[in-house]
Amino acid sequence: MPEVMSELYIPKPPHEVYAAARDLAGLKPYLKDVETLEVLEDHGSTSRTRFVAVAMGKKVHWIEDERWFDAEFRNEFDSKEGDFDVYRGSWTFLPEGQGTKAVLKLEYELNIPIFGGLLQKLVRKLMQENIDDLLRGLKERCTTA
Repeated sequence: MPEVMSELYIPKPPHEVYAAARDLAGLKPYLKDVETLEVLEDHGSTSRTRFVAVAMGKKVHWIEDERWFDAEFRNEFDSKEGDFDVYRGSWTFLPEGQGTKAVLKLEYELNIPIFGGLLQKLVRKLMQENIDDLLRGLKERCTTA
């Protein structure tokens, strides 16, 4: 099963980076392939978000369930509804020097007929680009706020 990972140093303390990451709707401008990002529920330690993205001209939908661990500055997420056969991952926000090392891991499986086996490498590339963009956007939000 494909897995992508991205790490980025952000020159802000973990609690600030974590707080910015919890504002999922505020990260939408940094997700170029995401058409819709709508927080459906937010109960503090859990939230539910609806996503619609466009990949190679095809819309991909999913509902993401997030679990937030405030004391540990981490998040786990997965999706049991939508186009992904498997979609799960985690964010961690680790102290590093005067800032934070943000780590985003995503494991996914997307079997849509139009995406046949030949296009799986392209899908992986798009998934990697999206998590890289997400962390760069998080860094921009944290450093320009």
